[in-house]
Amino acid sequence: MKLHKLLLILTSIGLSCCCFCGCGQNKTASVSTQKMQEITDMAGRSVTIPETIDKVYSTGQPGVVILYTLCPDKLLGWDLKLSVEEEDYINAKYLSLPVLGLMQGGNSSANKEEIMERGPDIVLLMTAIDESTKETADELQETMNIPVVIADYNLENLSNTYEFLGKILNEKDRAKTLSDYCNNTIQSAKETTAKIKQEDLLTVYYAQGSDGLQTAPKGSVHSEVIDLVGGDNVVELEADSDGRLNINMEQLLLYNPDVIIASYSMDHDTGGEGVFSIISNSSKEWKLLEAVKGDRVYSTPCFPYNWLDMPPSVNRMIGIKWLGNLLYPQYYQYDIKEEIKEFYSLFYQKELKDEELDNLLQGAIKN
Repeated sequence: MKLHKLLLILTSIGLSCCCFCGCGQNKTASVSTQKMQEITDMAGRSVTIPETIDKVYSTGQPGVVILYTLCPDKLLGWDLKLSVEEEDYINAKYLSLPVLGLMQGGNSSANKEEIMERGPDIVLLMTAIDESTKETADELQETMNIPVVIADYNLENLSNTYEFLGKILNEKDRAKTLSDYCNNTIQSAKETTAKIKQEDLLTVYYAQGSDGLQTAPKGSVHSEVIDLVGGDNVVELEADSDGRLNINMEQLLLYNPDVIIASYSMDHDTGGEGVFSIISNSSKEWKLLEAVKGDRVYSTPCFPYNWLDMPPSVNRMIGIKWLGNLLYPQYYQYDIKEEIKEFYSLFYQKELKDEELDNLLQGAIKN
């Protein structure tokens, strides 16, 4: 009897070990057979990534915007905390996504360890492409042991960026739809701008910063929309500039632009006041400018993202139509409110109410 019991115990232990080992073998097999693919990113780098990608971390806001418009369910988290005003234009389903911080730009706030623990399949670095960008991506990839993919945020390349991301994220159909919109918008703007007569061209100053005396010069990424629609930016790009310049009031009086576009400055933690209101309630110096005297100061729409440059992503596509129509309505002829509704529905999957549309356009159109 004792021998029989001993045999039963040994048999039970043996079966348990087999089951345990079997489970371990299955788990190892699933990891080792995960399908990978080698791709060439938009910087020409060869990167090995999973064939199936479910979670993506973006190092900066340009990538966050394009991922949110393309495949929000794959967005690992926000880089910056959304303001209350911004939340109104974001699908409620995604408001609970974690705030993971930035790894891009001068205000890096991300915790690499936390992001790694959340297990993104790839990291997206969407920015201007040069040799330093490639070096940054390579270093980040080595540090995090996660594939880092570079995409281009240049305004005229956004259609290509959508198609590239659509391919690697298995979102080809939606990417094609958004890519076509971007391509058609850019091409239409180029054709329209080419028709603007010399005598109709308007000089433009883009007022940014807390006092309106920071600006995005001609040729910088922050001025791409202004340049594309035919606005003659009064400030020239300087060598070694990071895309923004500080000027003084004396310089601005000499430039004396026909139109001032006032950026909305938002501090994501404390809120912020728009430059538009600063200029409107300004000292007499601002009132010496032709744009102010002629009531041609306009506020940039900014929810959920600024239409001209912050961040430099697909949010600028509607900025092309808005600014073109604002500066040259005789050339850019369409119903801007209908264009805005179409863009928000297509890209943000947000059906704008009349009240929301009016809020967006406050100070942004001719009354």
